[in-house]
Amino acid sequence: MNYLGTNNPSCQPPSGSTYLTIGQDLFSIQEYIVEQYNMSLHKLSKAPMSSFTPSTAMFYTDIQVLRGLEQPVDYGSGIEYADGITDSLFSGQAVGLQIGLWLNGTTGCKDIISGALDKNIETLIEFLTDGHASKVFLRVGYEFDNPSFGYSDDPLSFQKAFIYTVEQCRLYPGCAEKVKFVWHSWAAKRSTPLEDFYPGDDFVDWIGVSIFDQFFPWSERDATRDDIVEVLEFAQKHHKPTMIAESTPFGGIQL
Repeated sequence: MNYLGTNNPSCQPPSGSTYLTIGQDLFSIQEYIVEQYNMSLHKLSKAPMSSFTPSTAMFYTDIQVLRGLEQPVDYGSGIEYADGITDSLFSGQAVGLQIGLWLNGTTGCKDIISGALDKNIETLIEFLTDGHASKVFLRVGYEFDNPSFGYSDDPLSFQKAFIYTVEQCRLYPGCAEKVKFVWHSWAAKRSTPLEDFYPGDDFVDWIGVSIFDQFFPWSERDATRDDIVEVLEFAQKHHKPTMIAESTPFGGIQL
């Protein structure tokens, strides 16, 4: 376990290593830890269960309602609950959070830009600042280039909403110090060029990529390895560290 801690401003792992994030519902996160610990016992290890604590744990919320922060929510795949992660599952262990923040497409972006959601943004900032997470990776408008998520018709509004959210957070030193902003592509077929969504280097700390079925010829999303490479090369061009923001064992090989 490599904790992000509070003395690592960039939140980047040491060269040659990675940080692990687990999500997204409380049961799955806990089950992963217990299974890893159980496997270690079969190997006669005496490492404590806490040695399998991830660097960060992940959950989803939305800027319209902010579900899952201080109250649990079930979107259909299990309970997601930020305070449950930091205060119960990993109490006192300096775990970070990785948050998928849903903006609700262009409609939500325009609400942000107009100031209609300022109260919600303020509530989110207070949570991020005062919560017990050591660090926070905030994926603002995650998978923005997924055509079904509703941002592709007006990528400029997405840019502006991303920038607005970042600027509001940076007004508060506690939030600015703790939060890293992630620009997260779904790395699959899109209807709008990737760069059209980019808010600029000053507002992006990390670039995220989803990796699911791109390596399989039967990809249901019409996605390939080249889609991943495109995002990674974009990150390299802009000198941004990269994370696998979403992934899971996906289907295996169909023969």
